[in-house]
Amino acid sequence: MSDNNWKTSCHHMSTCALTGASAFFASIPGSFVLVNGPLWCYFYAMKYVEDYDASALRRFHCTQPEGNALVYGTEKDLLAGLDFVKSNFAPERVFILNNCSVSLVGDDIAGIAAKAELPWPAYAVDCGGIAGDFAEGYEIALLRVLDEVKKNAKDTIGLPSLNLLGLSPTYFRGEEDIKEIRRILEKAGYRINAIPGGGSTWDEIMELPKAELNIVLRDELALKAARELETEFGTPYLSAGMPYGIQGTLQWLEKINSVLPAKNLASVQQEAEAINARLQFRSSNMQSLWGPLWFDNILIAAPPSEAAGIAEAVRGEWADTGNLIIHFTQDTSLRPRAATKICIAGRDDAAMKETYENWTGGLVLGSSLEASRLVRLKKPFVNCNIVLPTYHEIIATDSPLCGIRGAAWLFERIWNAKLSGCMDEVKERD
Repeated sequence: MSDNNWKTSCHHMSTCALTGASAFFASIPGSFVLVNGPLWCYFYAMKYVEDYDASALRRFHCTQPEGNALVYGTEKDLLAGLDFVKSNFAPERVFILNNCSVSLVGDDIAGIAAKAELPWPAYAVDCGGIAGDFAEGYEIALLRVLDEVKKNAKDTIGLPSLNLLGLSPTYFRGEEDIKEIRRILEKAGYRINAIPGGGSTWDEIMELPKAELNIVLRDELALKAARELETEFGTPYLSAGMPYGIQGTLQWLEKINSVLPAKNLASVQQEAEAINARLQFRSSNMQSLWGPLWFDNILIAAPPSEAAGIAEAVRGEWADTGNLIIHFTQDTSLRPRAATKICIAGRDDAAMKETYENWTGGLVLGSSLEASRLVRLKKPFVNCNIVLPTYHEIIATDSPLCGIRGAAWLFERIWNAKLSGCMDEVKERD
């Protein structure tokens, strides 16, 4: 991993590729993840997944190779690990994930697994952090599963359905966002065929070629897979991004409708209009008491799809600002019109540092990392978490961040952030 990529993984929301691959495989019901590497990597990936899935501990194990395994190979340790899984669990399939150091050994993992005479299939993947960050690990895992899709593909008649690519419950409000996106599309009249990495079963993932259209929600996670599905099966894809805000969600749905017409688009539009009317009414009431939803500065620090979509929704639908800065946590070609300034982690770190040093107050839409940095610098700000990690807040409701329901939740939280700042000013005067 390059120095910049390592810094991005350590100091921004992203994590290592082993974690990204673990999150993808763990989302498949009946799966078991065997980390072929040291305990540190195992606990890091397992804990990350366990934060959204309490059962993760029962579906993770570690081989803990001996110190000389990097010289002599990990066969003995891997066979012992597989024997432990076989003796204590009954998974539908096992995914063996090599960490950074073990990936360099060059062991024939599939061949070693065959020696174990397992009663279920095992799949080997090299996805150590040396390969990159969370997105690259997720991508590696998705492409590995596509290899199995190709082997099991059957000639089928195309059905009016969609695959949703690039979703994961390990993202902030990830599980809730998956449900909201699915709800909106099904209400519009689409049938969801498969959501690999988002809770679909192995059998559902094997049916990927049956869809008429692949929707890519996050390019950094699934664009390569969408292109491969198009090449292999002729399934077209649409890079749609994530839907944020009321108007943003309707525009997102119209983009999909222009490629594959929906049967009941009007029902979603009616729901969106009703919710938007309610939000505007409440906004008017609050403005009469506290003034417009204005922030001198807005900082949005998030992965590409989240940052771009939320920037357009916040500035285009609800709030106004003199300066909207985006810190993309990963490289991207996205350039939202709402942004005054754009920085990319690992490339524009000096400019990102200036953002914090020159900060004079405003709204921060990011994670606990951005908030803690401003606290250390003793800078004034109001906060609204939109990505992980979120150490200074607990959320126990089932509200999504995206879609129509997510628009109401985000609108509420941004207004409450402003009101919190207003109350602080009142206290200071008193």
